[in-house]
Amino acid sequence: MARIAHSGFLHRKIIATFQFVVERALQTVIFCILFSAHQHDHSVGSFAIAFENSEIFKIGAVLSPGDNTDYFTQVIENISNEHILPPGYSLYAETVPMNPNPIRTAQKVCTVLINATVYAVIISHPNSGELSPAAVSYTCGFYNIPVIGISSRDSSLSDKNLHASFLRTVPPYSHQADVWIELLKFLHYKCVVFIHSSDNNGRYTLGRFQNLADKAKIKLDDVIEYEPGFTDIIQHLEKTKEFYCRVFILYANTEDAESIFREVEQLKMISPAYVWIVSEQSLKAANRPDGLLALTLVNASDAAAHIRDSVYIIGLGLRELIRNENITKAPDSCGQRDRAWETGKKLVKYLKAQSLLYGKTGRVAFDEKGDRLNSDYDIVNVIEGRIAKVGKYEFSKVKSKESYCCRGYCMDLLRKLGNDLNFTYDLYQVEDGQYGSFEYVNGSKKKFWTGMMGDLVYEKADMIVAPLTINPERSQVIEFTKPFKYQGVTILEKKQPKSSTLASFLQPFEQTLWILVMVSVHVVALALYLLDRFSPFGRYKLPNSDATEEDALNLSSAIWFAWGVLLNSGIGEGTPRSFSARVLGMVWAGFAMIVVASYTANLAAFLVLDRPETSLSGINDARLRNPLENFTYATVKGSAVDMYFRRQVELSNMYRTMEGKNYDTAEEAITAVKSGELNAFIWDSSRLEYEAAQDCDLVTAREQFGRSGYGIGLQKNSFWADRVTLALLEMHESGHMENLDNKWILSGGDKCDNKNEKFPATLGLKNMAGVFILVGAGIVGGVGLIIIEIIYKKHQTRKQRRMELARHAADKWRGTVE
Repeated sequence: MARIAHSGFLHRKIIATFQFVVERALQTVIFCILFSAHQHDHSVGSFAIAFENSEIFKIGAVLSPGDNTDYFTQVIENISNEHILPPGYSLYAETVPMNPNPIRTAQKVCTVLINATVYAVIISHPNSGELSPAAVSYTCGFYNIPVIGISSRDSSLSDKNLHASFLRTVPPYSHQADVWIELLKFLHYKCVVFIHSSDNNGRYTLGRFQNLADKAKIKLDDVIEYEPGFTDIIQHLEKTKEFYCRVFILYANTEDAESIFREVEQLKMISPAYVWIVSEQSLKAANRPDGLLALTLVNASDAAAHIRDSVYIIGLGLRELIRNENITKAPDSCGQRDRAWETGKKLVKYLKAQSLLYGKTGRVAFDEKGDRLNSDYDIVNVIEGRIAKVGKYEFSKVKSKESYCCRGYCMDLLRKLGNDLNFTYDLYQVEDGQYGSFEYVNGSKKKFWTGMMGDLVYEKADMIVAPLTINPERSQVIEFTKPFKYQGVTILEKKQPKSSTLASFLQPFEQTLWILVMVSVHVVALALYLLDRFSPFGRYKLPNSDATEEDALNLSSAIWFAWGVLLNSGIGEGTPRSFSARVLGMVWAGFAMIVVASYTANLAAFLVLDRPETSLSGINDARLRNPLENFTYATVKGSAVDMYFRRQVELSNMYRTMEGKNYDTAEEAITAVKSGELNAFIWDSSRLEYEAAQDCDLVTAREQFGRSGYGIGLQKNSFWADRVTLALLEMHESGHMENLDNKWILSGGDKCDNKNEKFPATLGLKNMAGVFILVGAGIVGGVGLIIIEIIYKKHQTRKQRRMELARHAADKWRGTVE
């Protein structure tokens, strides 16, 4: 059997108040314990020296009876044997039993775990009571010692003001809101009535649900809040009968859910016309009605699985801490006066950044509060009193059909190889999710291979089936088959559509040409006027003509004629009379025809055929060789492309520019290009061409460089190398590889071409807004001119009247004198 590494990825108010007071009092008591412990602070100096010399990290655990104490010790040993930590480092287990009394538990943490200099603590949930995890979190958090809970789901533990160093491998109850939103979207429900308790868990859940509902455009028609232990909401439920919405979400503990279900049944609101989605706690109610939809957390009670994932997270976090930080000794006494263990704060940060792609409890990752992300839930339905699984929530999506871990080009290729060569395999994903590179570890002089390459080199895996580029560095330590796909390196960027300004209609001609056209109109008008005026056959010189001087072609009429011909408008009067002027008019008409036809053709090209191309010509583009501050580009760190740039001397400047900006995965970089955070992404051409074919907003550079191929990696001198190579050659000859290309890479590749070539862009207001503004300006200008004309006419009339009065007075005076 081969092992394959793959790169895929209430109680009433008084009770609630009492609980809050108890937690505050507990916190005070624990701080008192920490203060008084100084009196019992025995010297551990010799132990610390031995610890530093042996380079052992002690990991503590507070486990309830039956919570696999021996298994915890075994997992700690496995971490050391699997070389997750750099050479020379190992882990050691320290455990104390869980005490139902939280104060006793805190004392044990002080006297046993902290005195033993633990670097992190794992804690389960007590068999009775709720406060022991909080007590351990308070105690360890006082010294910045990380704590990972494996079963505590209370939302108050997300408060980083009280639990700064607390993480957990189970999600808080409030994270059910994420699944409810996806379930509502899957079922196409657009409104909901939300019922919740007024305690911390209920309000945290409501707040998270409201934020997600706003983004998903799901309307909350009503929110009903009740006091834990006092569930008389029948009047509120009666009111909801008037609503259009018939979808209800209930967050309540088991006891409150029983009371609410009785009220719901009394109002006959459990018919098929209503949809009820309830919390995990509500599902446990004895009188739960048929038809409920609910959630159950996968692996919630599997303490061994959570212990294993927690220990591996701690191992990965310590590995990053060793590589990047100077580590100081952990606190070794609860009486230590200096509580600011800075290494502990850094370790908490590294732990939150870790993830397990394929943990025992599924995908493990943490948010900024240290809460578990990517948890899997079963979606269940109550049918005739029994619980039936009807769906699954995994990878942040609701799935109602059978799901499997991986799919794609390489998975189909692996299945074909397994069938043809008759071998079986165990498939797994590498812990760090990297292809692998040769790096220094913790500043040592020796380099180690990481990622998939490391698993193959150090014989943890037998074969790598992935888009693994064949290059000289990798070929020295592993065996490659003949390439199953040839490709190069290209550049992906987001299309920059042409911006349509208000003066879009002026774009067909350059500014100089527009000025020359404007000048030509008036020069031709002046020439027409002069030719017609001085010609013997013009209206000014025709003998025996009835035409008056006003009928002659004056300068104003000549300008009107020139514009009319250019704009193809009818000319009814003021045309040239002389033969010479008419010849010039015909030449001007021909000029106007050519200009207008050229303008119309270019206008269509500018406004309709909008095909923006990539602005990067290739690897030699000036913006890549000499990048500006606002232009960023990157690749994937530790990848074959990264090695290519590191190896090429002429690309050293580009490598230095990218080195600090490279991404962990290609998916992250492609997302950054789509969002505009990254201007260009340099990666394998086959992957980028596929992305550009699926998203018409992306485009690749035409030029490819760094030609290479994808190969299947095997251990050095593996006898499988020749057999796999022959099988790949047969696949090429039979057309199977071409079928894989058509299925996974070229599928949908013509939709962007069809969109760009067969269907021209439709003109909108943004394209033609300038023309409308020009018409508006003409109207406003016309109104302004007529106002000036009226004022001028009134002025002339008044002047004419004064002249007439003066003439009349002069005539009268002359008559009197005579």
